[in-house]
Amino acid sequence: MVKTVLVTGVNGFIGSHVAALLGKSHRVYGTGGAPACSVPLAGYRQMVLPDPQLAAFMRQVRPDVVVHCAGRGSIPFSVNHPAEDFDAGPRLVAHVLDSMRRAAVPARFFFPSSAAVYGNPERLPVSEDAPLCPVSPYGCHKVLSEKLISQYHSLYGIEYVVLRVFSCYGEGLSKQLLWDAAVKACAGRVELSGTGEETRDFIHVHDLARLAELLMLRDVSCVTLNAASGRQVSVKELAGLLMRGLEADVPVLFSGAQRQGDPLRWQADVARMQSLGFEPHISLEEGVRRFARWFRQQGARRNGS
Repeated sequence: MVKTVLVTGVNGFIGSHVAALLGKSHRVYGTGGAPACSVPLAGYRQMVLPDPQLAAFMRQVRPDVVVHCAGRGSIPFSVNHPAEDFDAGPRLVAHVLDSMRRAAVPARFFFPSSAAVYGNPERLPVSEDAPLCPVSPYGCHKVLSEKLISQYHSLYGIEYVVLRVFSCYGEGLSKQLLWDAAVKACAGRVELSGTGEETRDFIHVHDLARLAELLMLRDVSCVTLNAASGRQVSVKELAGLLMRGLEADVPVLFSGAQRQGDPLRWQADVARMQSLGFEPHISLEEGVRRFARWFRQQGARRNGS
């Protein structure tokens, strides 16, 4: 079944991958701050949200699904700029939901939330029913956004899918841990925060896009899901995979100092996701190899320019 999809923040990391995958089989429209879109679309509107014209664009497009990818995705940024992170988080969520209400479009709202809502879980793997105890403004703002989504569903009947994304990575992500470590490897010295024993649960962005498409095609609604692999991996192990992928003979050091707002250990309970028939296709080993290959290509382009 061909769906009509509107992706906000379509030029961003997650938004561009979701739009590229869905665009192969569906009518995908997008909004973003850049003059043009980085992926082929059925239609694109340049706008920086919040924008009063969003509701009118929704009435024109008549989407079946709105995938809200606009905003920020950085815990350190939220710690240093909490008010700006609020504006890019709950404020934008309320704006998009209210634009849907005013446009009166019968669309489902897909929202990439974050494992940051759990903070430091008491036990692992952490399920969707675990207490929400964020330890950063970013996590707190995701909790607030989820509450807004629930309220708009209760009051106005807007259906939703909330994906609590754990550590999403992949080609095109020019920030966060893999990018930071790769840039430092090129400089000949890799020192990362923490001890290296901190753990994360990684999901490749292509698998995240596949999950969104599966849920969209099955008309799943009013559900909150962990989006992850279910595998706990230490930062030290991840860094080793990256160095091998880059063919970099560089030791990886750790400062021992924890960054404020960072969780210590993450592993998702993915039983609910699996019950809907979804399994990730891209292993961490393969995903890191892909990232390393993409990173080397970026360096080759820069050196050749």
